[in-house]
Amino acid sequence: METRSIESVDERLVNLTRLVLAMSALIIIYVDPSEPDRLVKVTYTTLALYTFYSACVYFLSRRPQSALRGIPLYWIDVAWYVGLISLSSGTNSLFFFFFFFAILVASFRSGYRAGLDVTIVSATLFVTVGYFTTPTPIEPNRFLLRPICLASIGYLMAYWGGSETTHKSRLALLKDVSRSSNPRFGVDETIGSIMSKLREFYDADTCLVINTGPVSDTHILRRVDRSHAKLGNRVEPVGNEIAQLLTWPSEWAVTWHSGSEKRWLRKTACSIYDFLSGERVKDVDCETYASIPDLIGSDSFITIPIYQSNTFRGRLYLTTKGRYFTYSDVDFLRQVMDHVMPTIDNIQLVDRLASQASEYERQRISRDIHDSAIQPYIGLKLGLEALRRNMSNDDPIAGGLVELVEKTDSVIKDLRTYVGGLQGPESNQHSNVLTSSVERHAKQLGEFYGITVDVKIATTANMNERLVAEIFQIVREGLSNIKRHTNSAEARIRMTSVNGDIVLDIENDSAAGESQSIFTPRSINERAIALGGRVSVNVSDGSCTIVSVVIPM
Repeated sequence: METRSIESVDERLVNLTRLVLAMSALIIIYVDPSEPDRLVKVTYTTLALYTFYSACVYFLSRRPQSALRGIPLYWIDVAWYVGLISLSSGTNSLFFFFFFFAILVASFRSGYRAGLDVTIVSATLFVTVGYFTTPTPIEPNRFLLRPICLASIGYLMAYWGGSETTHKSRLALLKDVSRSSNPRFGVDETIGSIMSKLREFYDADTCLVINTGPVSDTHILRRVDRSHAKLGNRVEPVGNEIAQLLTWPSEWAVTWHSGSEKRWLRKTACSIYDFLSGERVKDVDCETYASIPDLIGSDSFITIPIYQSNTFRGRLYLTTKGRYFTYSDVDFLRQVMDHVMPTIDNIQLVDRLASQASEYERQRISRDIHDSAIQPYIGLKLGLEALRRNMSNDDPIAGGLVELVEKTDSVIKDLRTYVGGLQGPESNQHSNVLTSSVERHAKQLGEFYGITVDVKIATTANMNERLVAEIFQIVREGLSNIKRHTNSAEARIRMTSVNGDIVLDIENDSAAGESQSIFTPRSINERAIALGGRVSVNVSDGSCTIVSVVIPM
């Protein structure tokens, strides 16, 4: 919100400046009519129209949702200025100075490339249009000096503006990376998120991270593609062929560009830097590494080493077809790593502490369940069976006792399965734990309270243990609310992934004649907020109450 507000202020200031310049020019040529010296009425009309256009743009930019945001208005300004110059005195026109406004806006709003393009176009059009519209005789000093000044000063504006926009965007990325690194997502999710942000920042085709695996001859590859942004969240073991991406010396950062797609015409630009000192490494035969561009499928890339606790862990690659990477990019990626690696270290530390605490808690819970829950249920079962044996078969209470024995036995089996899951090594496999736990709880709810629960969980990927546990508690609380506060006989659990978010819907149908009161469950809302999510409650036309929980991934 703060960034958007600042951008809105900048846009209004630029549009106000345009209006002030237009009005000033109109007043000046009215006070001093020495210019324009030809097509006076047409020039006055055109300048008045430009002033009116500037006023419209300014007042439109004051609206909360401006339709002009994102439109490169500086190109429209260039067209106006060329028209005014052609109508007035050509290269002698006082409207020449307006070009600097367009260049300044383009440079500081859209960067170096846009500022340079506006500079080149403005200087070219000024010379061309001025040559054909300047009254004879042409003054050589103005004809030559003005476009030279326009080109040289315009280039400086483009360079300074590009540097300013680049620094702002890099600072914004560093801030975003630091803010989005949340320990609850785990290491893999955090690395995937950072890779996606880097790929978007550079508009790269792919972002690759290759690390050494737990076994000496294996490696782990993470990949984010332009068309498959979520692949970075998956960890894939790879063989020795992909491991060639690690053949660079561990202290090297490399920028690579091959100028032609035809191998016999290919001119390779390979720059190698010492990653820590930033010094250029010379006398290196880049052809030794010529197989790497073919391996990653790109002729232009940058790669830097990844260090963790001063130990080489792998490499980061960014590949693209539309730009040259420079040492500035190497230096910035080093800053990103300086921000990222301590965060990852902290997340790993939190994960280890949480895993140890979770393991201790699982063991404690399993012992408590075994001692305080399973044993009493076993005693209850034995007592019921003893009562059943002391009753005749034709006693009407005997059938109820048999049913109670079966339900008690079912609870004992479920508790033992749960305890086994807490104690067993499979408790760390989270992809199926959530689904099985929810289905088991839904089955018990149906057996004891007659509520039919339909469970459909479409995604459980990329969830760590803590997130699975929190979602299960949300489901339990939601079903408990249905049991306590409604007379519904049917409920539905739906969980999907939408735009990278987990969407959990807990639905129930209202019984006939039952009044519907909409309230947000406090415990569910607190758990969702702690996970960075939100809760909403809605009632559909079919008398269906839906508690929707959205949790960002």
